[in-house]
Amino acid sequence: MTKQDIQRIIGSSIKAIVRNRDSFVDFPESIEVEVPKRREFGDFSTNVAIVIAKKLGKKPREVAEVLIQNFPKEADTLFKKIEVAGAGFINFFLRDEVIIEKLKEINRLGVEFGKSDLGGGERVIVEFVSANPTGYLHIGHARNAAFGDSLSNILSAVGFDVTREFYINDAGRQIELLGLSVYRRYQELFGFEVNMPEDGYYGDYIRELAEEVKEIKGDSLLREDESRAVEFCKEYAKDRLLEEIKKDLAAFGVVFDSWYSEYNELHRPLNRFGGKSRIEFVMDKLRQAGAVEEREGALWFKASDFGDSQDWVLVRRDGSPTYFLSDIAYHYDKVERGFKRLINVWGADHHSHVSRLKASFKALGLDDSCLHVVLIQFVRLMSGGEEVSMSKRAGSYVSMREVMEEVGRDVMRFFLVMRSSESHLDFDLDLAKKESSENPVYYIQYAHARIGSVFEKARERKLFPSDKHLNLLTLPEEMDIIKKLIAFPEIVKESALSLSPHKLAFYLQGLASDFHVYYNRTRIIVEDFALSSARLYFINCIKTVIKNGLGLLGVSAPERM
Repeated sequence: MTKQDIQRIIGSSIKAIVRNRDSFVDFPESIEVEVPKRREFGDFSTNVAIVIAKKLGKKPREVAEVLIQNFPKEADTLFKKIEVAGAGFINFFLRDEVIIEKLKEINRLGVEFGKSDLGGGERVIVEFVSANPTGYLHIGHARNAAFGDSLSNILSAVGFDVTREFYINDAGRQIELLGLSVYRRYQELFGFEVNMPEDGYYGDYIRELAEEVKEIKGDSLLREDESRAVEFCKEYAKDRLLEEIKKDLAAFGVVFDSWYSEYNELHRPLNRFGGKSRIEFVMDKLRQAGAVEEREGALWFKASDFGDSQDWVLVRRDGSPTYFLSDIAYHYDKVERGFKRLINVWGADHHSHVSRLKASFKALGLDDSCLHVVLIQFVRLMSGGEEVSMSKRAGSYVSMREVMEEVGRDVMRFFLVMRSSESHLDFDLDLAKKESSENPVYYIQYAHARIGSVFEKARERKLFPSDKHLNLLTLPEEMDIIKKLIAFPEIVKESALSLSPHKLAFYLQGLASDFHVYYNRTRIIVEDFALSSARLYFINCIKTVIKNGLGLLGVSAPERM
């Protein structure tokens, strides 16, 4: 029994009411069905009678009564009671046998429980992390990675055809500064006194890269034209750092389907565009749309004509394209590749970029509603109540690798998705290393492992789960947990549609807490063989849901702890 089942029953009743009226009544666009916070208000509740009362010219409570009278016969087999409450809310109380029967569905579906065809195979591209290959990934990138990968898992689970993409920012000033920084450190290795570029890179990893260049090239770059020497250092450093980025992400459980090079895909001339680059092609389309204007030697996008608050530079006075123009071309290509939904996971500092990008969609004649941007707030790494902000090797930040080595992948991933992306996150290193109920991911994993240990004891006594006596599950806490298990597919759908993996993390914390309370109060293995087999069947369903949920968040479900 899901919210959709309730909505279907209500919808059938509304259609019956409309058929019995002479005049047409608009069908509500959506029927809101909620799970009440208080048990006395039932298992499900809807305000639909209040919503449609005015259209029917009746009081909400009268409409609620009429709706109940027109429910299909199926309702009698599903609900032990349906009542009208308050201003006209309809509360539904499920029959116990209907609730318990759902355990069979969980057991039958196993790893598939929680999945659905909500997305209908729609092609979705989720672009996340997309860090400049100028250094190691830091804790902020890690939050972006955990969020993007978990969201991709969840979207796939509800039937979307998901592509994970990393956009490689391998063109522009930052990459040039990387090459120059490495070359200067390379010169230092031969005793030269150098001036590092003002906005260059200073971490120990730059010296390490320079030493690698020395091993490969010896002193030959000193005899090269400097621009060619810097170019070599740039390409070598970029490729090496990208290799390290891929290594860190793989260790974090994140594997991309596509690595999209800004330089190769956007800046290089392509035959399909008649020898023009993709950036030049898109620039021509913006000109044709009348969306470009020259001002003081630069070319501007007239974003204010398309809903933005101001205009933006596309091509600088020196003829070089801005990052914004590259981004327009990149997103135009996403649409050209056939993706129907474009999801970008960006840092919160990109807030102003969203409206101008949507304006560019309008200028190019694209539907900007296909673009969904999730802004990830900043992370502070805390230890002993104080912020940890420096790393000797990386320079000005703590690398993702360092944190992962200290707390482990599972803890790191869960901690980084257990809060809304809109909330700033304090990552507590001390809490992350605790193996106690204070640590939320440990608490959830321990519930899974605890069930595993119960099954070991059951096997020793030759006891096995069975669905033959599920009617013996009569404790109120058993009913409450089963209702929570039943809600799992809905939680996955809600997490997908709202782009909010933290909802799933919150759900798992609640389920684990309910199980631990139940376990501490109730003996699973008792003298009554039938009751033992029913409770084993019940907790195995809990184990299934915990494992499935953790899997969507990229977190393991250990059998022993």
